[in-house]
Amino acid sequence: MLRRSPVAVHKDLADLEKTLDNLQITEAGDFTARINRLSEYVLREIRALSKKGQQIAPEQLTNVVFKGGIAEAKVLVAKLTAKVPTIVFLFDNIDKGWATNGVDEFDVRLVRLLVESLEKVKRDLNVAGRQFVPVVFLRNDVYELLVDETPDRGKAAIVRIDWTDRAKLRQVIHRRLQASADEKDGFVSLWTRYFVPTVSDRDSFEYLVDHCLMRPRFLINIIEYAVANAINRGHELVEAEDCTDAVRQHSNYLLNEFGYEIRDVSGLSARLLHSLVGTTKYVTKSEVVERFTRAKVENEHLERAFHLMLWYGVLGVIAPSGLERYIYHFEYSMNRLEAEIDTQRDEPLYVINPAMHVALQST
Repeated sequence: MLRRSPVAVHKDLADLEKTLDNLQITEAGDFTARINRLSEYVLREIRALSKKGQQIAPEQLTNVVFKGGIAEAKVLVAKLTAKVPTIVFLFDNIDKGWATNGVDEFDVRLVRLLVESLEKVKRDLNVAGRQFVPVVFLRNDVYELLVDETPDRGKAAIVRIDWTDRAKLRQVIHRRLQASADEKDGFVSLWTRYFVPTVSDRDSFEYLVDHCLMRPRFLINIIEYAVANAINRGHELVEAEDCTDAVRQHSNYLLNEFGYEIRDVSGLSARLLHSLVGTTKYVTKSEVVERFTRAKVENEHLERAFHLMLWYGVLGVIAPSGLERYIYHFEYSMNRLEAEIDTQRDEPLYVINPAMHVALQST
């Protein structure tokens, strides 16, 4: 296999640096900041043409955008990937630079245009003999907003990464235990080597899962809290009190964590969840709405605020069977959860998720 000469490699790097400079792309700045820079460039070009008394036609606007180095970038990508026929492009943290007053129509449209642009890049690179596989990561709530605004919603391939199965969560922790212990023992053997078997008459692992909102990251956080508690207290095993305190610590963390998620998408106050402090485990919708009203949530936003509580799994509903049912029991389908609520003859009884209720209880 022939190696490329240092001179050729240096020339490619110089071409790459020049193209990035033309596009004003640096390591600093998020997606929104880069879009803003491109917009400023386009506006400058439009103003320059306007001063010459020229009107901007649609095709001229396209030329302005591509004048900034996009055409050169396409040629350079094709050149530098000559020996890499498959390109996987991962696009994450789109919402990093969004304003805190909620996702608006422009944000959703921007994401939709991004997906369409990546499809165009895919077609262009296919002509050059490259297989381009773009993957855009979106939070579920942002994706649902995107779907509502997209007329051809079935066009893009969708892969949902939702965790609704406790067995999958167990597998995540099992593999981490195996990696840490460098052993291939079964889950029960490894778990009981480090954790007490039960907490409050409940299997210790299942007890922690009960309080993680079925999110792997949250379950890992709770376990890390429990291990840290045990180490700080000099326990040989992670004891029951270490686990209950870990659940409490994580629940307090969630009050802010989910508050910010709700704020980022809806524009409602990040302290919305704090209005539920002191509630009982089981509540009615009117009780929740009354607390939102006292927290100065405007009347036109009350229904939306309650909807968000169901969407994020903060609230669930008591099914006719007496079981607690949250949105993750229905594959995160809001329509299915609402159908479950509609089957109730009397006023539905709602339940606050154990993961949240620990922090919401009055002490």
